[in-house]
Amino acid sequence: MENIFNGQDKDEIVGRIEQLTQSTPALWGQMNVSQMLAHCCEGLKMTTGEIAPKRVSFPINILGKLLKNTVLGKGEFRKNSPTAAELKIGDTPDFEKEKARLIAEVNKLCTIGAAGIKQEVHPFFGKMTQMEWGRLNYKHLDHHLKQFGA
Repeated sequence: MENIFNGQDKDEIVGRIEQLTQSTPALWGQMNVSQMLAHCCEGLKMTTGEIAPKRVSFPINILGKLLKNTVLGKGEFRKNSPTAAELKIGDTPDFEKEKARLIAEVNKLCTIGAAGIKQEVHPFFGKMTQMEWGRLNYKHLDHHLKQFGA
């Protein structure tokens, strides 16, 4: 299964990010392409512990634990799924800066590898291993790149 720590998978993701333009429209959802790039950067920062979203409360945390293996397996992220408040982007950031920042963050995470994962608990899925974080990051990026047709 794809994982952001795998160089080939990382290169595929970076290539798809590079296909995006400032005018790339969303196929679903409310974010524009610049907001999506910034949102994905913040998601990577969550992985390394640079930001720490609050854990969802009961009973949603139980649902997250139940869905974790499905989502990390062959399951797809649902369109318009909720996200942590800390990952929501309200303004419209500069497209070129966010594109470059996301590519740099993806490359950095792949370079530091699983040892760079400092966050043990996902706000929705609960306790996660380093390799589960790598899988989740690939799938999160894949989901949002599909959102913009890349």
